[in-house]
Amino acid sequence: MEMTPSKLETYLNILEVLVENPQKAEFIARKTHLKPDSLKRFMVFLVSNGVIDKRRLMSSKQVVYALTERGMAVFKELRAMKYFEKLRESFPTVEEAREIASFLTKRSRDLNEDDDLTA
Repeated sequence: MEMTPSKLETYLNILEVLVENPQKAEFIARKTHLKPDSLKRFMVFLVSNGVIDKRRLMSSKQVVYALTERGMAVFKELRAMKYFEKLRESFPTVEEAREIASFLTKRSRDLNEDDDLTA
């Protein structure tokens, strides 16, 4: 079962789509798996906070969205937060592996000592 992304993850997903090039809303919706009405709410928030710009192409009436300088800074920060969160989640696993290795090493020494005593 796939979990619904948090708002921050959704913002990061939108910004990831816009990192390389300005894009149309339909493309962003498809890449982020958002319904157009949901995407619109996120886009309004991002535009109103200066994270992305809404631009009209000169050759047509088409609208594209582009990352602003502020948006690039926000993108980098959100990506770093996501990385550190994954890193933090992996620490319990690393600690468990250390405990298991320590237990096995001690157990191995105990067995070797038992073998030495019976020999």
